Amino acid sequence: MPTYDELQPRAVWQIFGAMSRIPRGSGNEAAVQAMFKSWAAERHLNCKEDATGNLLIEIPASTGLEHVPPTLIQGHVDMVCEKNAATKHDFTKDPIRIQVDGDWVTADGTTLGADNGIGVAMGLALAESPEVRHGPIEVLLTVDEERGLTGARGVTAGFFQSRRMINLDSEEDAAIFIGCAGGRDSVLTLALRAGKAPQSMVGRKLVLQGLNGGHSGLDIHTGRGNANKLLARVLHHAARVMPLRVASIGGGLLRNAIPREAEARVLVPEARAREFKQVVDTFLQRVAAEELKGADDGFAWRLGSAKVEKAWTAADSHRLLCLLTALPHGVLAMSRALPDLVESSSNLGVVKTDGNQVRITCCSRSSVMSYLGYLAGVHRALAGLAGADLDQPAGYPGWQPNPDSTIVQATVARYTVLFGTKPELKAVHAGLECGLLLENYPDLDIVSFGPNIKGAHSPDEKVQISSVQKIWALFCAVLEDMAK
Repeated sequence: MPTYDELQPRAVWQIFGAMSRIPRGSGNEAAVQAMFKSWAAERHLNCKEDATGNLLIEIPASTGLEHVPPTLIQGHVDMVCEKNAATKHDFTKDPIRIQVDGDWVTADGTTLGADNGIGVAMGLALAESPEVRHGPIEVLLTVDEERGLTGARGVTAGFFQSRRMINLDSEEDAAIFIGCAGGRDSVLTLALRAGKAPQSMVGRKLVLQGLNGGHSGLDIHTGRGNANKLLARVLHHAARVMPLRVASIGGGLLRNAIPREAEARVLVPEARAREFKQVVDTFLQRVAAEELKGADDGFAWRLGSAKVEKAWTAADSHRLLCLLTALPHGVLAMSRALPDLVESSSNLGVVKTDGNQVRITCCSRSSVMSYLGYLAGVHRALAGLAGADLDQPAGYPGWQPNPDSTIVQATVARYTVLFGTKPELKAVHAGLECGLLLENYPDLDIVSFGPNIKGAHSPDEKVQISSVQKIWALFCAVLEDMAK
């Protein structure tokens, strides 16, 4: 097994390793961008920063190719910060602990950040790869992609000159991506009334864990359990059997990750505490056997005593559980244009208790903008019925597929020659920054590809070493073709 320092292409892995030593969760990219500014200055590369914090680094053309039209290479520097419950890691200051496991690079109990650090590393590695013949290169490093693509939204007309672009934020090396879904978030805040715990009731804490989670777009079709939804369902069911008051509830860390863990503290009648356990166990055992088998075989829960001095009223507890149960999650429609492509979905991503308020964040996606508007309306209607405040920030557009584009056809042709088979043309049920960039650069010709990445947005995230080598070869060959 090679060590990390022995991995090839060496320049790519060195840059990725340097990124991994600097915390770069969404909204915390200043340090990694400062590193890249210093990196560019050391290599005498032009570098500029916009008001949003995005960087544009220029890599000069190979000798004799200065006349070639420039190409934009684009990726985002931020990463999803998820860890296993038992992992001690502070994403604001601790480096990612990289591990090599056979043909895969992964992290120790946390997300790896290959999404999209490995794409960023590939783009910048051109500056340290004189053997690759290419025209002028502009590398666009965007920020805050994972929280809503706000970095790409801030890229203004004229920031870069290229009219053809390679996005390196895809995760299947047998496919070329030519489209993506749009997205819209809904944040519901529900104010609740609390009262002291009656002497006749006792506190219980229910924890759900062991779910696989994953990317709320790329993995939404897998049937994996959503801890927030399962917790709401079992409590809503129990509340139909006996009096129940909720004291706190929470689960999930990110709007665009399927929640793996959730927990709640509740009050139940002391005389029926044993029955409560039986109700919970019976309900969740059936869900595990009938809904999660083969998708989340590690699903587990534990129920124990808890100190609960006050809880929300029975009426408000009912209102909360009804809202959480009713909010949509999962695949809602399949595409009629592309086989096996999810068209529309929603993810109940984060539930957080803050005093006597519960804040609920949902992430909806669709490649059909009218349906995305409908999903925003569903969340608006449910918020109105429950009496919750609603915030729906501006969404982001999709990227409409164009299989006949010049850069797509050039990439398909080179892929076929290199690997002896045609790649599959796909659209992805996730937000790529391509759609937003097209708003200010409508004549931009775009293709997206990348190496195999598994478990993105979860602590199981890993990137395949041989696949990085494959995509690096494709990347370099496409650039060389475009320079002829």
